[in-house]
Amino acid sequence: MKITEFLSKLILAVNTEISGNPVIELANIATLNDGDEFLTSKSSIILSIVNIEEDKVMKNQTLYKNYIPSGNTVEKYKNPAQNLVLSLLFASYNIDQSKYTEGIDKLEAVIRYFQNKRVFYWQAPDLLEYIPESGFYDKLIFDMVSLKTDQLNQMWSYLGAKYMPSVLYQVQMISIQAEETLSEEIIKKAKIQLWENDPNDSTGHLESGTFTKNDDNEIITTT
Repeated sequence: MKITEFLSKLILAVNTEISGNPVIELANIATLNDGDEFLTSKSSIILSIVNIEEDKVMKNQTLYKNYIPSGNTVEKYKNPAQNLVLSLLFASYNIDQSKYTEGIDKLEAVIRYFQNKRVFYWQAPDLLEYIPESGFYDKLIFDMVSLKTDQLNQMWSYLGAKYMPSVLYQVQMISIQAEETLSEEIIKKAKIQLWENDPNDSTGHLESGTFTKNDDNEIITTT
């Protein structure tokens, strides 16, 4: 999943829910200055990524799937997906100071949006509110982070900016790996012969057998 594509779709979804002109813009809050004029709105909500980290809990998942799928599927040995936790900051950046309260209203609208919708599913190129029926997708869970005064001071200090009304969300990104179904049939019949020492010596023959899989995926043995 491309993070920039996901954020673009997220901004579009939130802006659609808020009346008036688009309010959220993607920019680095740490590099904005009072004179910046590239923003579409004079009273915008700036969305910035302030941290990207690995999900330590999901990192401990096994390399193997813990179930046996039904049907003609092949399970491959693979490294586990690397799941991320994004810290997203929504800040009310007011170029026009006379619209300070308008910016607060827009920030409140963002909070209401995620209070109502906190789980999404990403299946490129779409951001969905329901679980896809098939294929690979990412599950995105939004949680608001409440910072204390000292933590706020620390965050805005390392951003190198003055405090702005804002809300911080952590987004847990969980990759879901669907089954890989082959278009061709899996081998359903195999014949084996067991020998002791030399296979050309008929006296060393131990056992022969044919193993077949029935329609219920049960293995039956025929001689």
